[in-house]
Amino acid sequence: MTTVSASGVHEHAAAGAEDVDAGRADVRGALRRLGGVGVFGTDEDDPTDELLASVRMLRRLASVSLATAFSAWSQRMVLEYLRCCPPPEPLTDLVAGLRAGTVPGATALAPAVADLAGTGTLPVTAVRDGAGWRLSGTVRWASNLFDDAVVVTPARTADEGRLVALFRLTDHGVTPSAPYELLGLGGTGTGGVELRDAAVGPGHVLTDDLASFMALCRPAMLLLQTALALGVADAALTAAGEQLAVVLRPDVDALGERRDDVVRRLEDLAGDRVGVHPGDLARLRLSALDIAAEAVRLESAAAGGPGYLAASATARRVREAAFLPVQAPTYVQLRREVATAG
Repeated sequence: MTTVSASGVHEHAAAGAEDVDAGRADVRGALRRLGGVGVFGTDEDDPTDELLASVRMLRRLASVSLATAFSAWSQRMVLEYLRCCPPPEPLTDLVAGLRAGTVPGATALAPAVADLAGTGTLPVTAVRDGAGWRLSGTVRWASNLFDDAVVVTPARTADEGRLVALFRLTDHGVTPSAPYELLGLGGTGTGGVELRDAAVGPGHVLTDDLASFMALCRPAMLLLQTALALGVADAALTAAGEQLAVVLRPDVDALGERRDDVVRRLEDLAGDRVGVHPGDLARLRLSALDIAAEAVRLESAAAGGPGYLAASATARRVREAAFLPVQAPTYVQLRREVATAG
């Protein structure tokens, strides 16, 4: 990805941030532009190098449009799933479409986090059908649900097994809902999907070991989510610094130092994931969430009344910051994990 082309993508995302957030436009064009400049990688990329590049890309993108960065995160995670657990039958054309941004990628693994923690049940069931499966139930939340998007979801079997499968939004037995009305991020194609005997062949089953699958994919998931929060914090701290009352300067400077420390830890972990404890990743993302929330609060205080206008960039970041702790694993789930880890 060249600097010039990457800058052009970010400028485009910044220009359309308000319309995407409000749902007057959607992220499909941005995904194609991102794919066109190679941000979703190639088969030849070193996984560690690619992860660090993705962390940096998402952080910068989130600083101008969390909606666009969030959809890019979903796209990147679907590719991560296919890398960690390649299906029995190579999906070469599908991977090429995901990398190009022409096939939207939707991750629906939020229920897996609750299921593995013993605090929820997978809402999708899988019934044997010859060598494959038939899926029924509801995917309650997924984004990038556009066109013929590929959706990755966990499902439970009659014998209490857990598998991870993918299907296309245009498959028989798949009915997407209308997009949800959200507080923000309106152009991200976020909604639900009803499944009724949707056929999934053996080549579209990534694994029948959900716990191991999540353990493989979770480091990238949390590191990339941390980058999203830091991007929002970057934008808020920059805005606060531009219109800062003198009395708030020590607060902004101190928060900037905390942000810089989390950035260093994030890049170190993204560049070398060997021996990383799951609790460390949870603590890192919690720190980023707290910094983003505090940065937006400081920006709001510095902006005053103009920042309270619904169309302002400050108000958009307030909405963005409200979403960050909702993204699975949620703030509460992370806190529970840290408390359990000790």
